[in-house]
Amino acid sequence: MLVLLATEPAHGYAITGALEAMGVASGPVDLGQVYRTLRDLEAAGEVTSAWSADPVGPQRRQYQLTEAGFVALAEWAAVMTDRARLIDEFEAMYVAALAGRAGAGIEQGRG
Repeated sequence: MLVLLATEPAHGYAITGALEAMGVASGPVDLGQVYRTLRDLEAAGEVTSAWSADPVGPQRRQYQLTEAGFVALAEWAAVMTDRARLIDEFEAMYVAALAGRAGAGIEQGRG
């Protein structure tokens, strides 16, 4: 959610739609969980919210990242970068293991 709010303020339904488009869940994203998380982020000072001033349509609470939110986002970015490195290492080991297994099978077949 932090990375979504880093680009522009958004309301809960828009955040939910963006999370679903990202494929963060195997099914629909729980809207209630999105709002609980937004309240937690607001309590932590990482986001602020205000009612939209749109003259058309229903009033919506818009959420915006704070400076503390940008700090938290930078911390998460470091974590995600490290996880991506671990995934890359796992994939390389997996490919090597499969290549070794295939190579062993070919050699055994020739013997």
